[in-house]
Formats: sequence, structure tokens, C-alpha cells
Amino acid sequence: MTHGHSLEQTIDATHRALDERMAAATAPHRDLTRPRETYADTDGFLASASRHLAAVEVVLLRPVSRAVPDGEALVQRYLGAARRLELTLALVKARLYGEAHAIYLPWQELWAVVERQLHAQNQAERELVSALLTHGPPAELDLMAQRVFDAETKAPTRPHPHLPHTGMAGTVARRVFAVADRFWDTAEGRVVPEPVRPPPRRHDSLLAQYLVADPLLDHDAKVMEHHRHRRHPKP
Repeated sequence: MTHGHSLEQTIDATHRALDERMAAATAPHRDLTRPRETYADTDGFLASASRHLAAVEVVLLRPVSRAVPDGEALVQRYLGAARRLELTLALVKARLYGEAHAIYLPWQELWAVVERQLHAQNQAERELVSALLTHGPPAELDLMAQRVFDAETKAPTRPHPHLPHTGMAGTVARRVFAVADRFWDTAEGRVVPEPVRPPPRRHDSLLAQYLVADPLLDHDAKVMEHHRHRRHPKP
């Protein structure tokens, strides 16, 4: 498996999962005997999106800033897209629960903005991942998919657009609000979907496994396997 391929797979799978959860949240719910379905589907989307945004900030932003030429500009573009999405997610939550400042917002227009901003955020995130695959340390890339998953399991489950997003202040704020969110999730009986798990790590071939003395042989692997190595652009 190419270095970082599991990260790319996990991010793509998470984006598909978010698209599916948004589709479920925006689908008509006509069963009058099950009024909570609308809340559950929308809450599931909000929790998954909020959690993933926080995990990207925890795991990807610092390596991009450090390892990627012009990485700081990439990070700022991503943060702009993520903040705009978070602000709108907060409006969706406010509209869902009937808060006064959002109750008159038309659902159709609100979801149209979410869809557009989610697409922009996904694109900015893919740019981060692509830059890391080109410039990031190979040993670190192999661990990032699991780190994203681990960070999502500990992240806030509600949108908090006004929290600091980077630095120590951002780290502390995410921890505090993650604890608070989980308390209210339990109190309100809110169902939070599980994050997308990264694909299991495997070695490329039996020969590679032998050379690294891995006792857990992948018996489906080829004896030897050739790869095309991507060329890194010259600085």
C-alpha cells in the first residue's frame, strides 16, 4: 500500500458518509407516527460533520503548515471554508430546535447553503491531503488515518463556530466542549453515529513482510509487488 493511501481512503469514505447523512436529513419525513426521525437524521449529520471538522484541525493542519511549501496558505484557505460551514451548521441546529433567531429560515435555502459549503470544505480538505501525500513524511502518513479516527471519537459533536480553531486555545476548547457535548448527548438521548474506520494496514507483499519481520503475514499478498513511485516535484 502506498504511503498515505489509507488516509486518502478514509477521508474519501468520510466525505461519502457525510453526503449520505445529509441526503437522509433532507429527505421528506412523512411518517407522522415517527416525528423524531427528522431530528435523528439531522442530528446525525450535524454530529458527524462537526466531529470530522474538529479531527481535521487536530491531525492535518499542523503537518501541512510544517511540511508543505506554502502550507500556511493552504491551511488558511481550509479554515475559511470550515468556519463558513460551521456557522451554517450552527444555524441548522438552531432552526431544528426552534431557536428564535433561526426559526424563520427556509429549510430549502438553508440546506442549499450547507450543500455548497460542504462541497467547498471537502475540496479544501482534499487539497490538504494531496499536499501531505506529496510532501509529508512517509512514516507519519501511515499513521494519520488512525489519528483522524481517534480524534473524531473525542471531538465535539455539535458545531461551535466561534471557538478558536488552532493552537493551544483551540485544543483546550475542543476538549472542554467535547465533554459538554457528550453530557448533553446522553441527557437528550441523542444518537451519534460512529466515525468511519480506517482500512486495516497491510504490507505490500510477503517479501516486504519478511524483511520487516512482521509475524502477522497477509496470506493474500503477492510474493513480490512492484509499485510506481510518485515523483516529488523539485522545490
